[in-house]
Amino acid sequence: MDTSDITNYKPKDFAELLGVSVKTLQRWDREGTLKANRTPTDRRYYTYDQ
Repeated sequence: MDTSDITNYKPKDFAELLGVSVKTLQRWDREGTLKANRTPTDRRYYTYDQ
């Protein structure tokens, strides 16, 4: 998968890219380790730059 042209990642896809679980991403977001971006409907998403 060529990740350089994807701008926004769903948590599942970003977790796979990092080799962690979605639960880990959620915990990191709560703790401030890796803050997720939010859509207007409060859904998490991540960018490649993160």
